[in-house]
Amino acid sequence: LTPLLFLMFIDMILPSLFTALLTRKYRGYTVYAHNLSRFDVIFLFKYLSKLHNSGQYTVSPLIKDGNIISINIKNNSGVNINIKDSYLLLTQSLLKLSKTFTCTNLKGLEPVLMYSDDLTLQQKYYANMSASHYNKEIKLVYNFKEWKKLIQEYCELDCVVLHEIMCEFKELVHDKWRINIEDYPTTSSLSFAIYRQHYLPVNTVPITSSDVFKFIKRSYTGGSTDMYIPTGKNLFCYDVNSLYPFVMLSHKYPIGQICEFSGDITLLKDKYWIAEASVRTKRDLRHPYLQIHHKTGAGLRTVSPNGCFNMVIHCSEYVNALKDYDITIQNGYYFEEGDIFSKFVLDLYTLRKTYDKSHPLNLTCKLLMNSLYGRFGMKPITTTQAFMNKRQFDQLLQKNCVVNDFVDLGENGLFVTYENPFNKISDDHKVSVGIASSVTAFSRVHMSKFKNTHDFNLYYSDTDSIFIDKELDNKDVGTEIGQFKLEYQIKEGIFLGPKIYALLQENGSTIIKIKGFKNSMDIDFKDFKSLLHRESSGLDLTHQKWFRSLNNESIYIKDQIYHLIATENKRKIIYDDKGIATNTMAIHVSDN
Repeated sequence: LTPLLFLMFIDMILPSLFTALLTRKYRGYTVYAHNLSRFDVIFLFKYLSKLHNSGQYTVSPLIKDGNIISINIKNNSGVNINIKDSYLLLTQSLLKLSKTFTCTNLKGLEPVLMYSDDLTLQQKYYANMSASHYNKEIKLVYNFKEWKKLIQEYCELDCVVLHEIMCEFKELVHDKWRINIEDYPTTSSLSFAIYRQHYLPVNTVPITSSDVFKFIKRSYTGGSTDMYIPTGKNLFCYDVNSLYPFVMLSHKYPIGQICEFSGDITLLKDKYWIAEASVRTKRDLRHPYLQIHHKTGAGLRTVSPNGCFNMVIHCSEYVNALKDYDITIQNGYYFEEGDIFSKFVLDLYTLRKTYDKSHPLNLTCKLLMNSLYGRFGMKPITTTQAFMNKRQFDQLLQKNCVVNDFVDLGENGLFVTYENPFNKISDDHKVSVGIASSVTAFSRVHMSKFKNTHDFNLYYSDTDSIFIDKELDNKDVGTEIGQFKLEYQIKEGIFLGPKIYALLQENGSTIIKIKGFKNSMDIDFKDFKSLLHRESSGLDLTHQKWFRSLNNESIYIKDQIYHLIATENKRKIIYDDKGIATNTMAIHVSDN
């Protein structure tokens, strides 16, 4: 099949490709492509629509949050195949996976054809004017015939490597948990399947839908990330070992029937509750830790403010915050509480520790542990997505169906997302956002213990990490789940905002992280440091961004300006007499 796969973008070849694939021999097979939803499918989409509208095939894509989860292709004889994105199961590059799974051959270097005047007009279509948009090692080629041979060998090797990885992964999962990976397109769905089959007690999980889902969703604010002190020397960065699995192991979660209440729920014992509350800080806190979604000048931000505000709060946060906040509970929902995760986490963590980090099972256990909680908070897919021609689209509109979105594919028809009143949520897609939100709430409670302390100064914190100016107590550091590990020893650190920092390590190397900017390591540390000055106008950085277009079956690479500057979106920066940023203070909000 390799020649057909290699030429599948040519119209005259495409039908013969699926004629060859859709035979009894391959009935029900799963075809994996690594990074399908972010790359390959962009070029395939209009051809899939053309196939569907030919009348000889039924093509049914499933899309969630902009990602192609799966594509089912069936011919008129009822033979079907499923195309899925292996990256959604194994979220690492193919090169890293080929090493972890000790493949017979490692993924090769991609040959890139570079532009030259010796190329014909047709050959120049495949050529690159620059290779600057690649962030991996590549092989530059200037001869078209050589490149064509090398790129075919490269693609074929990718297929061989991916096949070896997926076969080993399938066997590994089946041997350990008797689960077929082909039934589950994502890591979270696979993790949930293992949990449901081997660990989940019957009739335990409270299914949240409609108004209950919307209410509890307001408490699902994720991890806490803040910059507190913009600059410091001789710092230590600590990360928590498996923070989310740790709190899943250590606490009880909402289970059973969902009951509505109003008034002071705190009088009831041994119940898990999530409530609307009026909150006021007892004093201005150096590091407030109850967080809300708040409208700022830069849009909606997740902030931890001082002052008065309303929020949807978990009982775990309420108990933890009483020393610093006055909290009045108004109304909400309560549940029974129970231990539903400890055996799952303990089994996987123990299994992971049995194997070296280079072993596939170590990676598998890590992915499964970290992805389960999010599955409970996933918004179910309630829409229908379909290829259709213009006549079918007009008929859909006449039925008064609500059309959420459509992609016009020109002569190849349309791809339409619409509300189908007859859609039913399957057991696989029933969710309990209260459980997912509880995991993140317990995580914020755990990290808050390291925020308002006199033991050290806190410079920066992320969901599961802290940057401080003293070493942690030995009892808090180690290799066990929930303990901290020392990630970096820092000679000097510059923090401009959440997810924006530069670290000069003791060994002289630098680490620079800038959210949304991929060439951060090209920035000079001194230039980064200059942004601490109040009068700095910032740095205008150029990077290349990829823009994906389904209707044009193209990926455009464009130069964009990224304006880097210290941010006050979440905390107010304090400057000294020389105009240098030296500290920050929490924003103050009022409930009116």
